[in-house]
Amino acid sequence: MSSSDFIIDISGTQTLDDDKDVIRLTTLGNYTVAPTGNRFIRYKEYNNENPLEFQRTTIKVSDDRISITRDGNIQGQLVLELNKRHQCHYPTPVGSVMVGIYTRKMDIDLDTSGGKISVEYTLDFDTSVVSENTFDINIRKN
Repeated sequence: MSSSDFIIDISGTQTLDDDKDVIRLTTLGNYTVAPTGNRFIRYKEYNNENPLEFQRTTIKVSDDRISITRDGNIQGQLVLELNKRHQCHYPTPVGSVMVGIYTRKMDIDLDTSGGKISVEYTLDFDTSVVSENTFDINIRKN
């Protein structure tokens, strides 16, 4: 198992109809490779309006599956598996809703010193696609 401080760059897009939102985050975090081969990326995402508030995010990566778990004020888990549809609870300020996630592309290139992940997926409500999404995560030693 290896552990150290890492720089984590995350870039995500969400396309809804003709509107495209881009989110970027660069933060320090922890990257660990377990003896089982699973990789874990952990970081805190701070609230811009109240820097004392934050969400903890854990990304568990196996050879064919990524799960993203958030703890804090708004909790949730997103499961991504290539060419499979998962249903997940999506947290909103007024409560949780059930959404479908279908992963179309998943490229994982990680080793003990970091690497990158690239994912394309859709979100749907009642099997009707509402958005197309991507995210890229780059991890490197600090």
